[in-house]
Amino acid sequence: MDKNIDREQSRPTDRPGRLRGNYSITLHTRQAQRLFLGRRKTDEKPAIVGLTAFSSMMARVWDAAAADDPYADWFLLQAEQAIEDAQARIAVRQREVDARLRSRDRVHIEVASSLSPVEMPLKFPTPFGYMGAYLIEEYDKLVLSLLTAVHVALLPREMAMSILAQTGRAIRRAFLVPTRHKLLGITRKDLEMMTQRGAQAVEAMGELPAEILEGGKRSRYAPAIRAPGGGEAPKVDLLDDEDGDDTRETGEDAPGVGVIPLQGGRKGG
Repeated sequence: MDKNIDREQSRPTDRPGRLRGNYSITLHTRQAQRLFLGRRKTDEKPAIVGLTAFSSMMARVWDAAAADDPYADWFLLQAEQAIEDAQARIAVRQREVDARLRSRDRVHIEVASSLSPVEMPLKFPTPFGYMGAYLIEEYDKLVLSLLTAVHVALLPREMAMSILAQTGRAIRRAFLVPTRHKLLGITRKDLEMMTQRGAQAVEAMGELPAEILEGGKRSRYAPAIRAPGGGEAPKVDLLDDEDGDDTRETGEDAPGVGVIPLQGGRKGG
């Protein structure tokens, strides 16, 4: 019998379907919930860009980065750095308040929690939405610790409110990053040749660092850059395991099949 026919007949006719998962975050404080949902501008209060709006804007920046927009790459990197900066600030404050809560030798203090926490679904098209969710999770825990420390007289209320304001501003700064990106449909070639669109981009968003323009420095979570003429940006589906699934043609041991790079880098020429 032909070996190729025998191999085809030995394969299962059914294949696993697309990957899907359910994700959510449990929030215990109104402060964290406000950062998740954001706030519309009113006559009395300014608008707050929440996690949901941040994720939507980052999806547009992500698509532009995949289409070789170097400014989009720049803002993805800035968003990653701003989130990491906010996480570091929260971590420092969390360690400080934890030390206060442990400072009594014979008094056991349990951090307060909500009697009715709220579970919010997480459905984001890019990694940046989830990175923002982890940031809010850490902020939520900090709020609980600070309010507990105030309640048991281990921290003055004014100091706790100052810490909350500082860390909350750091989160809002991170969520504002994508608002500075202008979607002009440019590519690196527009800047290299300084086309009219390229000049408009420089005027609107400033000069790019050379390492960004050259593609040598990108966010660790940046998408692969599509080859020129690749058409419309595909709908983002990071759980789609079709990409790189060449086992039907090349076999499971073929070099490079199914390998996912841990760091985003420029692809294509």
